[in-house]
Amino acid sequence: MAELYGMETAPEETGKGGTESRDDWWKSDRVDGVGWAALLLWGALVVVAENTSFRDDFDWWEGWGVFFIGAGVILMIQTIVRLRMPEYRSKWGWTFFWGTAFLAFGLGELSSPVWYSLPLVALALIVLRETLARSS
Repeated sequence: MAELYGMETAPEETGKGGTESRDDWWKSDRVDGVGWAALLLWGALVVVAENTSFRDDFDWWEGWGVFFIGAGVILMIQTIVRLRMPEYRSKWGWTFFWGTAFLAFGLGELSSPVWYSLPLVALALIVLRETLARSS
């Protein structure tokens, strides 16, 4: 199954102190690597738009709000990928939480502060799911 997704099947090596080295981390969780690359590219695009006349065409534009909404969307897509691929499913909860937190912060910056409660709802759903999964 690992070969299907391009993962290497060699045993994991550990770096100093028994933790995974940087190379092992990139090999073992490609979803994180792609997610970080997407976040950095999104940030670069927002900075370019912020420093050019592009943003003048939009009355609602707030650089940090737009960045956090995009970051939240990227993390939500990463959550969907994690849930669909069993070998990456273990870290879906925190990805979902941070995705909703970034979305809420961005939407709160652009519209209404009521969005700030969204991460609490996400955290409650994660705790509920984990609790129900353990009891069954």
